[in-house]
Amino acid sequence: MGYAIEIIFDSKSERQIIHLMKNLDANEIENCLRKFQTTPHIALSVFDEIDIEKTIGIIERINISQFTIPMYGLGTFQGINNIIFLLPKVTMELLTFQKALHCQLLKYSDSWNYYYPDNWVPHCTVAMDVAEDQFLNAFRILRDNMEPISARVEKIRLIKFHPEEILYERLIEK
Repeated sequence: MGYAIEIIFDSKSERQIIHLMKNLDANEIENCLRKFQTTPHIALSVFDEIDIEKTIGIIERINISQFTIPMYGLGTFQGINNIIFLLPKVTMELLTFQKALHCQLLKYSDSWNYYYPDNWVPHCTVAMDVAEDQFLNAFRILRDNMEPISARVEKIRLIKFHPEEILYERLIEK
């Protein structure tokens, strides 16, 4: 069991991302994200344990406005669960927001090392735990079916996972 703070996209971008994932299904590529039925997102921080009430308080008070994240490429992490992700254009706005949030959260919880601001690689996972013999084909399928995505960030939320359970969600003002 874990917890994550995520930013969620507009419905058009969400549909585009889900369509990419369905292309893997259509080509019989196993993808555990489809089993978990996760909402397309970028995780800002992930924890094993948190103080839920204090974390919700931080999310309620954090200053954030809607912004757009272009996603034009694919990436993967070395040696980690055969993950394939959409690679967002990293902006100072995104980095600064994640760092500010993370610094407040560390007063109450210890996040996964990958989510510390100096280690964080913003990403939107589209495939996870892909079988080794299907990995290159999965990457090719995603690459060949990907169109530029201009994802507008509309929500921030706290979830418990797996299975995904929304503990708190807030709309981001324009």
